[in-house]
Amino acid sequence: MKIYSKEEFAYAVGGITGFTDEVGGQLLSKALVGAQTPKYVNVRLGIKGSQALNLLDSNASVMFQSGACSLTPTGTTTYTQRNLVTQHETYFEQLCYKDLWDTYQSMLMKPGQTNEDVPFEQAIADLKIKQIQQRVESKLWTASTGGTDSFNGFSNLIVTGATSVANSSGTTFSSSAAYGVSGNPITEVDKLINVLSDDAQAREDLIVFMSYANFRLYVQALTRANFFVNYIGGAKAIGGPDSYEAIHPNSNVKVVPTLGLSGSGKVVIGPAEYMAVGFDLVSDHQKLDMWYSKDFDAVRLRANFNYGAQIAVFSGTNYFATNNVA
Repeated sequence: MKIYSKEEFAYAVGGITGFTDEVGGQLLSKALVGAQTPKYVNVRLGIKGSQALNLLDSNASVMFQSGACSLTPTGTTTYTQRNLVTQHETYFEQLCYKDLWDTYQSMLMKPGQTNEDVPFEQAIADLKIKQIQQRVESKLWTASTGGTDSFNGFSNLIVTGATSVANSSGTTFSSSAAYGVSGNPITEVDKLINVLSDDAQAREDLIVFMSYANFRLYVQALTRANFFVNYIGGAKAIGGPDSYEAIHPNSNVKVVPTLGLSGSGKVVIGPAEYMAVGFDLVSDHQKLDMWYSKDFDAVRLRANFNYGAQIAVFSGTNYFATNNVA
């Protein structure tokens, strides 16, 4: 794959050379790692195709015995692996500046019949970043090897009956259900927490994911219950516009919305460390490029990227739970 350098671009891109070379890599990084889910879970970089998620376990319950002069080893240490497979995709678009001649944007273009850039380049790049973010965020949850995807997303990994996954027998969120009644969003999250194994409940990184629609109902339920602040430390119950997170009352459990569960009543919980997403992003050629092509007399945009998801599972311990609602 060709790696573009500043010198190679110099004769072709004119006024936007600095734009592509100086921030291209940052733009793609912002698009991938800056999606909602990767902000909270275990991000692994440098994955070209797939990478083993190495897991270490031990049967601690039989390891300890009364002290004596003669002992028999009883413990076992187990290594297992789960592959974090990534999916490779390309974004490629061409912008023909001639299409703008009969529009108001022609007033923003340089004089002459050849233009090596287009108006609002930064706005265009920002839009593409957001669209890549939404694509990746959705696929990290909805991807399915039963379709055309290379990996299973979190929604297909955290399912009832899977190893390390418990079922809370949840009910669809209701805006009118009182606390303690099935359908109340706070109660439904309580149910998710309660079906986890003790080892899972003792963790400090438990996180609940749900759709934005359910998150709004959850926040409204907090308001009705007068949970305006986090009861641990007095932090705000709702974060800023870039975070959109809540702390479940009287707990250290974060509640976060994701586009990956849009249109679904499914809600899941699990340790952030045990939810892994993978990207490459260490290769110099992996950036959002925007350049003028003399061959096609147009401005072109391209980004090559990959992404994937996997969870860690340990037989006998329910670290994850789902409400089993479609």
